[in-house]
Amino acid sequence: MKNTYLKPFMLLSIIVATLFACGDDDNAITPEQEDDIEANTELLAITNLYENDIVEFNQVQNGATLIASGFIISSDVSKNINQQIYIQDKTEDATSGVVIDVTLDNIYLTHSIGQEILLKLNGLGMQKVENVIHIGAYSNGEITPISSDDFQDFVISTNNNEAIVPKTITINEILEAANSDEPLPTILVSIENVQIIDEQLNTTYANVDNNSDVDKTLINCTDEDTQTIILQNSGLSTFKALPFPTEQGTITAILSKNKLIIRDTNDIDFTEERCIDDSVLLHEDFESITETNEIITLDGWVDINISDPQLFIRWEAQKTNDNIFAEIEKGGSTQKYDAWLITKEVQIVNTRTLKLSVDINVNNFNSNDLEIFIVENVSGDNINFSEANEIDDIVLSEDTSGFITKETTITIPSDYDSFRIGFRYNKKSSTPSETEYQIDNIVISEE
Repeated sequence: MKNTYLKPFMLLSIIVATLFACGDDDNAITPEQEDDIEANTELLAITNLYENDIVEFNQVQNGATLIASGFIISSDVSKNINQQIYIQDKTEDATSGVVIDVTLDNIYLTHSIGQEILLKLNGLGMQKVENVIHIGAYSNGEITPISSDDFQDFVISTNNNEAIVPKTITINEILEAANSDEPLPTILVSIENVQIIDEQLNTTYANVDNNSDVDKTLINCTDEDTQTIILQNSGLSTFKALPFPTEQGTITAILSKNKLIIRDTNDIDFTEERCIDDSVLLHEDFESITETNEIITLDGWVDINISDPQLFIRWEAQKTNDNIFAEIEKGGSTQKYDAWLITKEVQIVNTRTLKLSVDINVNNFNSNDLEIFIVENVSGDNINFSEANEIDDIVLSEDTSGFITKETTITIPSDYDSFRIGFRYNKKSSTPSETEYQIDNIVISEE
């Protein structure tokens, strides 16, 4: 990432002069003093120097040697964090944190969590990337990772190793800070009473088939308004193929870009019974399906083509990048199709006014073939529904570049004791149809 060279040198020099109250060579480090160097400024004072542009520390130190200290809160032992060292200013109640970018692997072998380091800033620079302060080597107006050859010249280990106490915080506090003028720094945090959202149950930490990062969404289980936060997992991690815990509990993680990053799976302590949102009457993300490219056979669901029993155009389970969804392919050039995917039975609980949410993706649109209905019941190939109960507020009539979440309010007829939602692929004419529909994450909930 290329940034504009820092120009307000005078202002920064004034800031540094105030911090260090020195402009002479008294703080210069000689080779004989190398083993006895100490930090001469706080990490918070360093991060406060950032003013929306690259900071070159050689330009702001006003003749003084600038040395900050911090405690390591990251580890690359499980490869979820790579070629980066996260540090914060204190072991407890931290007020500042930065990322040191390096071209070094297996850092955990020499630099463990809780170890204090001294950061010699001569020759380094600082920039902010997506609200996170990064420190690296400075050259020609750019900041690059510190090379493995130069690493020991800038990052000096001390003999001080202490336990890091994460800051206990809520998702709501993180979101409030993110929307304010003072977002939280990059520090180690702990969030209690959280769990993965229903839509991502029975999934792995990251993609098994590729190295791309995967976002998991965590939701709180407290009495306050439900809030969510993203946990970002690397496709390079050694635990990417492990199943993500389905229970609820506490997560310890580095807060970065208002997202969470774990060091390894020990940071997730989900051992308590999962909390349930009673307002959700049905949720289906198709992730429990193990056989893709096959007709959907979920318990209680109906997948049928009533136009002709011999026709095999049905809704099938498909998979892309570890995400499983329902798909109906184009209906051919001449045949007429009436293919239904109908949810299992849903009971009326407190109200007949409900919210229906579904993710929809449309490919090669050239005709409106998708209809969605409130269905009273199904018996064999007899589907009991009324055209008056069609749900047309969420049907798309154009191509999409991916899944789009559509929501609408539905009212269940007063004479229904229970109901289903039917997704009908209805190709009415012999006109060639190219439209393909994909649906996912079907949620019916009380408003």
